Amino acid sequence: MLKVQFIKYLNQMINEEIVVPRLVNQQSLDFNALCEYLADGSTVTAADVAAVMKQIEMRLPLLLGLNVKVVCSPEGLTFRPKVSGSITQKQLKDKLQAKLAADPTLDIDVNRALEVSDLTISDLTASIGIELPKKWIERFKTKAEFKRVNKDTGEVTDETPSSGGSDTGGGSNTGSSGSDNTGGGDNGGGDNGSGLDMG
Repeated sequence: MLKVQFIKYLNQMINEEIVVPRLVNQQSLDFNALCEYLADGSTVTAADVAAVMKQIEMRLPLLLGLNVKVVCSPEGLTFRPKVSGSITQKQLKDKLQAKLAADPTLDIDVNRALEVSDLTISDLTASIGIELPKKWIERFKTKAEFKRVNKDTGEVTDETPSSGGSDTGGGSNTGSSGSDNTGGGDNGGGDNGSGLDMG
């Protein structure tokens, strides 16, 4: 059961008030419990599951570092290497001005146009992207059940009240990982644009 609160805030980008949901009181399942759950009803033990998971944890980054996209499930759970980094015209100017200030004898045009070569390898950051299978998302949607948590009373209900004031925050938002972020407001979405739309 997904417990949600509704919060209202002013969206500065559109200069308009908006009401969004966010998850509250999210539960946690630790690694050992996950291994026991996965092993339940199968011929493998929780220790077997844990051993495989630890091997994935150790070896997957090595494969990704070789520019390999790795499919980790029959339905297409995929891990891939990502790269990020950027430089703007203003950032270039600031960088050139700093160089000129450090050594005034240099012949540097601090107002020159930005070029591709101005983004250097040292400006880049490597990370891991996760692509969720569409079947996983659809399966999750069919299993998800929402309950509304009232901010003031903590009461959990099935229906949205027909009248009364709106919730304006409160509650503990523990968020969720990767592209599954269903929170609103300033929580943002997943980094690969495949967040779940359950509204």
